[in-house]
Amino acid sequence: MDQRRLEYFIAVAEELNFTRAAQRLHVTQSTLSAGIKALESDLKIELLTRSTRSVRLTEAGAVFLPEARTALEALERARAAVEPVATGLRGSLTVGVLSGLTVIDVPALAGDFHRRYPGVRLRTETSPRGTAGLLERIKESHVDVAFVGAAVTDEHLKARPVKKYDVQLLVPAGHPLADRTSVRLRDIAAETFVDMPTGFGQRDLVDDAFAKADLPRRVLIEVSDITTIADYVAHGLGIALLPPDLAQHTGGTVRTIPLTGTHLSWTLSVVASATRPPTRALHAFLDLIPHHVRRDRSF
Repeated sequence: MDQRRLEYFIAVAEELNFTRAAQRLHVTQSTLSAGIKALESDLKIELLTRSTRSVRLTEAGAVFLPEARTALEALERARAAVEPVATGLRGSLTVGVLSGLTVIDVPALAGDFHRRYPGVRLRTETSPRGTAGLLERIKESHVDVAFVGAAVTDEHLKARPVKKYDVQLLVPAGHPLADRTSVRLRDIAAETFVDMPTGFGQRDLVDDAFAKADLPRRVLIEVSDITTIADYVAHGLGIALLPPDLAQHTGGTVRTIPLTGTHLSWTLSVVASATRPPTRALHAFLDLIPHHVRRDRSF
């Protein structure tokens, strides 16, 4: 089975759009379409349904997709086993990234990786579901490695911690709790919160803490970039439970108060699959991460 045709199919299956898939692969749409048709002819079954407005996987296409990814990974591992290191790495690597992440200088990391291994196609992606979405993408083989904001206990995943964050209460400077030296969860259960959407590691941590304490919590505003939450708090739109460093840029308009009676923390980690053997490209990417951690950034 032709490797290039598998790459064509995977790109279209992930993009669900021939134009975007062709741009991603740097081929013409006619070449892409011909490759897909040839693959379907080899398999004697339709993998995609096409219309003027949409592209969808057939039932056979959905079954074939993970097998196609596995086949490509096997080819890359086989090639890596016999290629001299001097020939350089080849293949592809997809990296999942959280919105607002700057502790890892992702552009610099990607540039460094590309200069060292120009034969590897590197792409990044985010998920509207944050950590939960990225972890699911790894397990579905859409993403090879991702930076996520949660402790990972899933046996199908392996995590390497990057930075641990302890959580405190953030309130506007004029808030009735602003002069307190500490607060309990029950002291803030009646307040309105600014937080990230469900599925983001930090949000799930706080939701779980309130649920275990059998306390209600109302989130008034949801934002996908954790670094902006303190700004919403500063303008009186709610309170938040965050690492205190994220309030440093507010110029004293936000107060941070330690929690008592409970300790909340979460960890920024880099995560990959524990069930798929790592490629040489993934090993090379992981090795570069420590060189691009920014100690002057909070998140």
